[in-house]
Amino acid sequence: MKPAILAFMVAALAAVQASAMEPFGRDAVPSKSDGLIATWRGLQQQVSADEDEIRQCREQPCDSAAARRVISIVDEARRFGGRQMIGHLNRSINSAIPATRANVPWLSPLAALDRAGDCKSYAIAKYLALADAGIAARDRKLVMLQLTTPPGELHLAVLVRDGQHWLILDNRTLTLVDSTATRQYAPLHEFDEDGVRDFR
Repeated sequence: MKPAILAFMVAALAAVQASAMEPFGRDAVPSKSDGLIATWRGLQQQVSADEDEIRQCREQPCDSAAARRVISIVDEARRFGGRQMIGHLNRSINSAIPATRANVPWLSPLAALDRAGDCKSYAIAKYLALADAGIAARDRKLVMLQLTTPPGELHLAVLVRDGQHWLILDNRTLTLVDSTATRQYAPLHEFDEDGVRDFR
């Protein structure tokens, strides 16, 4: 086999393997949606403020019931390790927020824990709790999905990297599902420390 052909095949295989390690096995590109970018920037500031509040509550008594709730959930989950800890956080926050069919605005994580919520509320609360549990920013994302079954509504969930797999933390289920193993969602956008990207 000619060296040029071999090099091409090696590069193609590496690209396939890299893509397989991305959420849903798909590449994403920087978003051009000014609305989503602005929304996420505002939320990042709120998440950072809530992280500071939780840190302060860990160091001294505080009046924030929501912050104390996160601390309790995270400390309980830390009794476990790895995927068990992630599953415990998912279950605990799924049961911590009463569900509502009303359209709830984007809220800060601690505000989301203080009232009935929709998928956005669960997702942003889990994003914060995972940070407090020690999950690095590069290993967690929010992802906007579209259900592939009618009526095809939009949905928000959290992705967490577990080894070479991205697990979906969803308020619709207690089961942790590998993002590449499900066909019930079509991924649209992801939100993380680097900004907003659109799936191709």
